[in-house]
Amino acid sequence: MAATNGLDRYPVDDHGNLEHYPSRIPVWGRLRPEQDQAWSEGNEPFAATLTLVTGPRGRTTPYFVWRDTAGLTYPMFMTDLLDVLMCKLVDRGTVSGLWQVRKRGQNYGLALAPAELAGAS
Repeated sequence: MAATNGLDRYPVDDHGNLEHYPSRIPVWGRLRPEQDQAWSEGNEPFAATLTLVTGPRGRTTPYFVWRDTAGLTYPMFMTDLLDVLMCKLVDRGTVSGLWQVRKRGQNYGLALAPAELAGAS
């Protein structure tokens, strides 16, 4: 079962897409000012309809990428996809639900919000 790890923000790119890993991490302890990492304004659960786009392989594990109706993309850990498949109806790669970002190790991914998981039990 997913947990949001108490995140209050998460890394986004210049277009607002969730980054699986922060793209502008410090190198040798320094960042140039024009390369500061962009972060979300918060991490509140949000309702969205997502469509599965691809399933690339990360450095150590595969993950999945979803796109919402506004065109924003969100990576998802394989373990969180299992929750989606067990709790939601996925129709031809599209699923609606209440979502929230979580962190595992140094990576970030979208997961069903805890309220969705509680309602599925």
